[in-house]
Order: sequence, then structure tokens, then C-alpha cells
Amino acid sequence: MKKYYITTPLYYVNAAPHIGHAYTTVAADVLARFLRSTGRPVHLLTGTDEHGSKIEAAARESGLAPEEFAGRISESFRELWRHLDIRYDDFIRTTEPRHESRVQECFSRLLAAGDIYKGRYRGFYCVSDETYWTETDAPPDPKGRRLCPNPECRKPLQEVEEESYFFRLSKYQRPLLDHYRDHPDFLRPPHRANEILRFVEGGLQDTAVSRTKVKWGIPVPADPEHTVYVWFDALLNYVTAPQSGADFADIWPADVHIVGKEIYRFHAVTWPAMLMALGLPLPRAVFAHGW
Repeated sequence: MKKYYITTPLYYVNAAPHIGHAYTTVAADVLARFLRSTGRPVHLLTGTDEHGSKIEAAARESGLAPEEFAGRISESFRELWRHLDIRYDDFIRTTEPRHESRVQECFSRLLAAGDIYKGRYRGFYCVSDETYWTETDAPPDPKGRRLCPNPECRKPLQEVEEESYFFRLSKYQRPLLDHYRDHPDFLRPPHRANEILRFVEGGLQDTAVSRTKVKWGIPVPADPEHTVYVWFDALLNYVTAPQSGADFADIWPADVHIVGKEIYRFHAVTWPAMLMALGLPLPRAVFAHGW
């Protein structure tokens, strides 16, 4: 019998863990314990997301190298899970060789297939959310400022123009809508589905998946001036954590990704499109809690 595969998000190591991280992980652990009590084999994955400009900045402020800073914060998550008796089966760090090598492999596959291409990005970037936004996404406010559209952030955006690799997200608009229709349990809970449906129906744009101004990241194969964009890198952890072969087949696809509502769109739109491009089965459900 395939193991019931449960994941938490990878927690960003720019600061120490807080109650929100505990909330999501305890919820995942409760589900895992319940299923184990019924005799169901379970695999619970958690871990830490350790690349990107926020980590560079936080490490610099602490007077530490990014590697050392990320290692210290990642260990604080492990210590919290020990304190809370979280019984995870695997803990992955995005700085581990098993992850980095397979991210590069996925990037190369998509580049060869034409689902990733090189272009030039001009728009706005939120350092806090590690997210790109267009002029349409972030119109000027009454004071002429462009602020992050994420209502939980609202920090000033940086205007950027740089060479970048792009993922052809627009190519997967119709396949995503078809999947949502054919798999009504994919978007959970049901009252959150409309948010995703309206977003995808409104039209998807290709999204940048590399940066040249951030050095703390996974180098793009054959083009080391670029590092893989932190969100593209981190989402792949769900398939880089299981080893290839029989172990991977025993776990994938994930039965449920448990995430907070603020990262639902990445997991319900960008991630399944990446999997479609890679020719991998999609997770059975993405569940977004409301904190």
C-alpha cells in the first residue's frame, strides 16, 4: 500500500520559528497520528527553506555567513519539533545536496523542453515575500508608492530590471482549469477554490524563475550568473526529498500539502503547473488553513 504522504510548507529561516509554524506542523502531525492509529502507513515531511535575498540580508545583519545562519535557524525548528513531539518521517533542508542536485536536474529538463526560456524581467519585486509583481498587480497608491499586494505584507516594492529565465506558466492555464474541474477535491477547503479559479481564469503570465542579483541560491546549470528563484527551488522539495526509484513510487504523489492561506496560490497554481511540465502526477489535495 502506498504511504499517505503529508507535507508542511518548508519554513523560511530568516527568523526563529513562531506559533504559526507550530500551528501548521501540529495539524499535520495530528493527521499523521490519526492515520497511523488506523494502520495506514504514513510519510510526514517537513523542513526548512534556506535560500534567497532575505536570508542573505538576515545573515549579514547577524554577522554570520549565510550557511552558518541558515544552519542555526534550521536547528531551532528541529528543536521546536522535538519539544512538541512532532513525529515527522523526514526533514529536508534546501541546502542539502540531495535537493540542490535534483533542482538543477529539473531546471535543465524544463529548459531543454522549452518550458523554461531566457528573457528579460522588468517589474517589481518584494524582498519580504520573495515575490515578483507586475504594474497591474501593484498600481501606485495615493502617495505614488507601489506596495506589495499581499495584504499580510504591504511593504514597498523594488523596481527591478534584469535578465531572467522564465517558466511558461501561461501554457498551463487550460490544463490547470481542467484539473480543478476533474478533481474537485484538489482545492481544499472548498470555500477557497473560487480564489484560485478566478485567478487562473483571469489569465496566467510566464513567471521569472531565476535571479542574477541574488548569489545565495542554487546556480542555474550551465549559467552560474543566475541562481534559481527561491520559490521554484523550494516547491520542488516535495519531490526531491523522496529518493528515486521504489522509494519515490512508495510516496508520490502527495496526498495532501498543508499550507497557510498566504502561500496557497504558489501551491495550487505554480506547483501543479511545474509538475505538469515535468510529467509527474499532481498531489491529490492542497489544503490551505486560515491561521
